[in-house]
Amino acid sequence: MKTPSISTLSFGMVGVFAVLLVAIGAPNSRVAAPPAAPTAPPPPSVSARGFSLASTSVDLPTDEGQYPDGPHADVINANCTSCHSASMALNQPPLSADQWTAEVTKMREVYKAPVAAADVPAIVAYLTGMSAKLPGAVKGKAQDPDPKAAPDVSGGSG
Repeated sequence: MKTPSISTLSFGMVGVFAVLLVAIGAPNSRVAAPPAAPTAPPPPSVSARGFSLASTSVDLPTDEGQYPDGPHADVINANCTSCHSASMALNQPPLSADQWTAEVTKMREVYKAPVAAADVPAIVAYLTGMSAKLPGAVKGKAQDPDPKAAPDVSGGSG
């Protein structure tokens, strides 16, 4: 068998290259594939014995604000903002000193908030002062007479 000459090999390569270009086509002649429709993946879920649990996502607003300046603001900012935002407490209805004492005691004893007992009077004084600035300030006894009792979260009525 005779070895092909360089000119024969060159001609063959040009021919193969020309066939490939024709098969591919001109750059602007191709139609782009339609973009795939975005689909959200189904939420993860677990099912067993007739029950199904599905995960969900909730977007909560960010609130990095501190309690407004006032007497004992440093104490409440140091103790309370580690667990919840300032607006959570400041958007509560106006409460009396007894009611705020019950709330702070509940945070310490039921929810195990790391608040020193010595800081409770300063926190109550601050919250009572802020409540007094709100319209319709409440005077009287605490609504929750037993601060060690966990709130009813069952959703039932009574």
